[in-house]
Amino acid sequence: MHILLAPDSFKESLSAKQVAEALKTLDRRPDMQEDLASGEWKFGRGSCDMKAALALQLGVLEAYAADPSEGQVNLLYLSVGDEESYSRGMRGALGLLTDLQEKFDLNYVLAVDSEPFESEVGKEKVLHIGTVGKLMPVVVAQGVLSHMKEPLKGINALSLLVAIASQLDLHPDLADQALGETSPLPSWSYLRDLKEQYDVSTVLYAAGYFSVLHLKKTPQELLQRIYELSQEALDAFYKKYEHLQDQAGQDHMIARPRVITYQELEERCQALEGYQDFREASNKKAEQDFRNGTSYQSLAIQQIQRLLEFLGDKDPMVVIGFAPPYYPSMNCRFLDNTDLNIVSLITDYREYLDTRGYLLKVEEYFMGINDTSYCALEKDVASYQVVLDSLATPAQVYDLDLEKIAQIQVPAVNLGPWGKELHKRGERVYKEDFLETIPNYLLELLYHFDDRLSTE
Repeated sequence: MHILLAPDSFKESLSAKQVAEALKTLDRRPDMQEDLASGEWKFGRGSCDMKAALALQLGVLEAYAADPSEGQVNLLYLSVGDEESYSRGMRGALGLLTDLQEKFDLNYVLAVDSEPFESEVGKEKVLHIGTVGKLMPVVVAQGVLSHMKEPLKGINALSLLVAIASQLDLHPDLADQALGETSPLPSWSYLRDLKEQYDVSTVLYAAGYFSVLHLKKTPQELLQRIYELSQEALDAFYKKYEHLQDQAGQDHMIARPRVITYQELEERCQALEGYQDFREASNKKAEQDFRNGTSYQSLAIQQIQRLLEFLGDKDPMVVIGFAPPYYPSMNCRFLDNTDLNIVSLITDYREYLDTRGYLLKVEEYFMGINDTSYCALEKDVASYQVVLDSLATPAQVYDLDLEKIAQIQVPAVNLGPWGKELHKRGERVYKEDFLETIPNYLLELLYHFDDRLSTE
């Protein structure tokens, strides 16, 4: 049995007519006034991202349900929330999809998301056949306490963190290239000390986290390179630090700072008496803090700090782990053992658009992060185990079932409407796309999938 899957999300917006009327006087830009006068656009926050997608996919569902007799696949409509934060909806839906798969002997052959695209070319449509992956490394530095008047008798944790942040920020080794496309450079989101209040001591703990967007590099490769670059940064800092100590006539009493992984930190703690009781209490606190609104990133930082305190090693060190969310990268060209011929889909959609006077631009990766990351895995589950082992949050708080992703293993594309100024006051969607062009093509897929796109 085959099935066509369409994951999506839902948002509200103001009345499109009221918004359009107000924009006639509020926004006098020529391009805005041209679009308002054309009658070809629907306006309003959420009109494009994602109400248009919901409308067109629900329209396809309604039309197909009314006349399924000639169809070659079944259709499952899935609407999920939280796509722009942590994808709780899609991660939670994995269990539903595997349950349905087992109950009805389903073979998922294609997932269609309809995130909008933006383009400066009016006659161009965009098809994404993959999605970028996202890792969020979290870095916790432990220094050596000293009085502010004697900084060379200790090591400030902020000094260690800043050295690493300066080394890793925008580092080209942590970007990625595949199929002619390049992921963005890494960028830090958070960097600060962990003091609860001011005192005259140097900083004992400091932490930060940043985003790494990847295409073909594995999590293990990225973690290894982050580890190497971080140790290089600490070595350079320590060389300068020892030179300053020499100038001040200060003895070298503090060990060279070293980088360890979250996995190594846990292994060292597990060898200590009382670890199990400590871990249960730590996980319980993390769950309670999460229910009280603490972010995943803060939970990860707190977990690492508690482990460092439990370990009791007073030498300077930096721990590198991961914080949620994690999004695997995925491209349909790299998926094995699926029933979709992605080249045939590209050709078919291009020919369809050609009859309507449009050009097709194929983008190998959707760079904005989306739920299609959870539709299929390019590699075996073991290749992603380093992520689960390095997540510094309990599974009860953040659960990612890679086995279920591997079980559904459905190729996913993003085929959505043309939009402008997403998430802004002037947000709008091209009516023809969500009323005709895209829903009509999706209906064609339902009726002709085996004829045109199947590998069988």
